[in-house]
Order: sequence, then structure tokens, then C-alpha cells
Amino acid sequence: MAVAGDSPAVAAAAVPLVRLTGVSCGYERHIVLTDVSLQVARRHVLALVGPNGAGKTTLLRTLLGLLPARAGRIEHGEGQPPRIGYVPQTDVSEVLFPVTAIEVALMGLTPRLGLIRRAGAAEKGAAQRALERFGVGDLAGRQFRALSGGQRQRVLLARGLVGDPELLVLDEPVRGLDVASSTALVALMVGLARSHGIAIVVATHSLDLVANHADDVALVHRGAVRAGPAAEVMTGAVLSQFHGLPVHVHEVDGQRVVLAGKAP
Repeated sequence: MAVAGDSPAVAAAAVPLVRLTGVSCGYERHIVLTDVSLQVARRHVLALVGPNGAGKTTLLRTLLGLLPARAGRIEHGEGQPPRIGYVPQTDVSEVLFPVTAIEVALMGLTPRLGLIRRAGAAEKGAAQRALERFGVGDLAGRQFRALSGGQRQRVLLARGLVGDPELLVLDEPVRGLDVASSTALVALMVGLARSHGIAIVVATHSLDLVANHADDVALVHRGAVRAGPAAEVMTGAVLSQFHGLPVHVHEVDGQRVVLAGKAP
């Protein structure tokens, strides 16, 4: 789906990097999600939305190639799997152990460097530039655990971007952040997708996060996934049917506001 107002060049860039058709996701004999069909396109933000334990992380791991599909097809529209950057939730080890912001950013190059090779000047330069891109270049030598929540998330974004990915995957990126920090982080993600021509997949339990920013949405709930353009999915009728309780979507000053009622 092309974003409204996109140029022909941008619309052409929306060729899916990854397409899932009738995919089942799970672990050995335990199937978590069934019949998942969705696509991830360049310059688009796809939001995976659902409560904790719904299967968002399982779907992310399948998209990342860490879990094989238990059924269905996973296709790569440009002929080969895309380069992937991953922005996890803040790792406990990164908070407990003394690592600096630039060392965290360099972790994004581990697939390229391996576990033994040390980062050289070129890799450290790339990590520094990635930190600067997100406005935290001056924090390179600071301890990661001493940073604020918003600063940590920017460092983790640098970690995800340092390897020049075509697909950037973020797991609960605004968890624990205040409204101002969350809004700034979402703006960064959307700008990143547009300016770098990459695809971004965000897993979150917050409808408010994606209501006005995601191009495409995949609702994950009770073993099922409903995916499509945000304009079609983020409606009161679809959300109410999918979640089994009244959900109302209103527009206030051009912004969607999602209000959930109580189950009958």
C-alpha cells in the first residue's frame, strides 16, 4: 500500500521486503499463531499490536528468521532476505553491567564481526555516527545504565541502525517512557522509514502509539492476526470485533483517539 501523497518513486519502493502467507508461528509442537498473512514494505511502518502474551514476540522471531514457519510461506520480494536491524527491549545485562553507550551501539555489528573479532576504527566510527543521528553522540562514553529511558532507547535505535539494515525491528520501543519521550521516539521511527527507505516493524501493546503513525497494522490476539492498511484496520468496527469489546475511534483535530469500553 502506498502512503497517501507518495510520489511514484516512493510508491514503487513499497515492494514488499517480506511477505507472509498463511503462516503458522510457534515452538516445536506449540502453535502460537495460525494463518498469518501480512507484508512488510520499504518506507512503511508496520505495527504489531496486542496485549502481553498475545504472540507479538513469536511473530517477530518468525519475521527475523529465528523461528521457522510451522506452516505457510515466507517470501522475500527482492529475491533474498533483507539485512535486519533489531532494537530489543532494554536488556537487564546492559543495565547491570558497565557498558558504555557506544559499546551498546557496537553490539549491532556482532553478526558482521562475530563474537571474537574486536571492533576497529571503521566500526567505532559507524557506531558514533549512528549515535549522532539520534542526538546522543555526546553520550558515547557514558554508562548505558546511567542514561534516562529516552536516551537508552535512542542508543538502542543506533544499535539497530549501525549495520545499515533494510528492515528495522523494534520490540516495545516506548515501554516505560513518558508521553513526550514516546512521541519524539515515534517521530524518529517514522522519519527513519521515509528518509532511509527502510521498512520498520514495531511490536507494541499500545493502540495510541500506532493510531496516527503506522502505515499498516497487524492486530495480534488469541492466536489470530488481522492485518492491513491502518486506515482499514484502525476502525471502531474492526477493533471491537477483534477484541470482543466496544472500541471507539474518534478524530480530534485530525488525530485518531482510541477509546476502549468494557466487555458486556
